[in-house]
Amino acid sequence: MLRSAPEDPHVLRILIAAALLAAAAPSLAAERGPSTPEERKRAVETTRKLERHPLARSSIEARRWLFQWIVDIPDIHVTSCQGPLDPLLKDEEDTFAQLLYVQSVFGMAAFQIENPKKEKDWVAVQTAGLESVLRAYQALLKSDPEATRPELERLAKARKAGKLRALVQKEMAKCGEPQEDQMGPLPSDAI
Repeated sequence: MLRSAPEDPHVLRILIAAALLAAAAPSLAAERGPSTPEERKRAVETTRKLERHPLARSSIEARRWLFQWIVDIPDIHVTSCQGPLDPLLKDEEDTFAQLLYVQSVFGMAAFQIENPKKEKDWVAVQTAGLESVLRAYQALLKSDPEATRPELERLAKARKAGKLRALVQKEMAKCGEPQEDQMGPLPSDAI
């Protein structure tokens, strides 16, 4: 289930961008049960493939399925928070910007699947989302070395120095504040 922190002013824009990925994918069901072990396995594998090959021919369909699955399932909660990836949402000229932003959602979901005891550790979950973005970013740079982004270079530098978790804790502090147990509008509501 995709959630949004109430203090995030970009919620609608995030959901609109994500809706483009999910719009062509059929909704699984309005009310469905928890994710299955097979779906969880597929979600983690898909996330890792998108990190290694973000521009693969199959990546569009993979993103559609993965995003819609996260929206539909009731047992994995991904919270969108204001933070260091915000410039990716504002950049309408870089074709990879929103692709990289949405990768953070996938990374957070995969982390929770692989680390169920840490699903309430918002710093670990958000850090995992950034790690996923950085892996996809590095893969993009291999195919286009000119596609550097200052905000991602800053995050890569923090990761290399072992300070990415501290950066998340400082720059995304509002993400850890208690919030109402409500989900923001679904991507289909934003269309």
